[in-house]
Amino acid sequence: MLYVPIMKFKQGEKDALYQLPTELKEKVVPLFEITPDVIQKEKSLGISQIWEYPYFFDISPEYYNELSDEEYLGLLAKCQGHLVPVIKLTDSLEKVDAIIGKAQNGVAIRIYLEEILDDNFQNLFSDLTHKLNINETDLIIDAQFVEPVQINIKSTLMKETLNRINKIPEFRTVIVASNSFPQTLSNYEKHTLVSIPRSESKFFEKVKKSFEEKGIKIVYSDYGVNHWTYFEYVPGMQVTFNIRYTYNDDFIIYRGDSNKRGGFSFAKVQEACHTLVNSSCFLGQNYSWADQEIYEKAIGAVAKPGNATTWRALGTNHHIVFILNHLSNQS
Repeated sequence: MLYVPIMKFKQGEKDALYQLPTELKEKVVPLFEITPDVIQKEKSLGISQIWEYPYFFDISPEYYNELSDEEYLGLLAKCQGHLVPVIKLTDSLEKVDAIIGKAQNGVAIRIYLEEILDDNFQNLFSDLTHKLNINETDLIIDAQFVEPVQINIKSTLMKETLNRINKIPEFRTVIVASNSFPQTLSNYEKHTLVSIPRSESKFFEKVKKSFEEKGIKIVYSDYGVNHWTYFEYVPGMQVTFNIRYTYNDDFIIYRGDSNKRGGFSFAKVQEACHTLVNSSCFLGQNYSWADQEIYEKAIGAVAKPGNATTWRALGTNHHIVFILNHLSNQS
């Protein structure tokens, strides 16, 4: 396990994973956050149709507490393949028992940074871990949103984890997640490439040093080219074309027009792709499936602009390949 991308289980994200070459799929263990719309529409989650490798299963944070234990366990029963269910600190011990009973590949505990700093954390965590085989449990520590100016503060707070969880070295893996992609792109200039600082890798490197001093190896995790919160699409909402492209320590953004203003017309999409392909940020048509698609649209070899789902797939696919290459070079 080299990388844990936290992904909403939408078609764009599924396409991004499906298009990865096998040698990269084997290095990725995605954490699927199932969202309310997927729960309402999907009779079967169909995970095995796009992913034949290990994965974590969770529910989008905004919806988690609204889901009854029975509903959650019903969703869990729909999952196929090498499933690792995620347990939360707020789960009832009865629910934990039921999850453990269904888990054939171990479980994961996902805790948020703000929970670790709570006065009652150690008691709750102790009660939870007493029910688990720690050696078959993954620990996911999620800092959620980390702005560039917060990297030092939040990495310092993350060190407190080492003081509050005595048995960290005993976990099967320790995964550290963060996110810095903005919640909205509406404040950024249109029809040009804009660089947004990407904090995740810098935050991870700072945290990594603290853990390594204690002999603990951690695994990198992020939310890709999405904000950590769930964005609910409302019928009739105007979708705006945008490109999300990861490069070095930045997200490169191209914000186009809304669908109503022809933002997804081929002429406008081709112009956007041409701008990216001819910039110093573009990593080449052979870098990933997404880069090949962008290049072909830029030169007019493929006259299909795609829709919002297409462009989420392309942004996500490129991001995963970029992060895997970055992590491989660091190891």
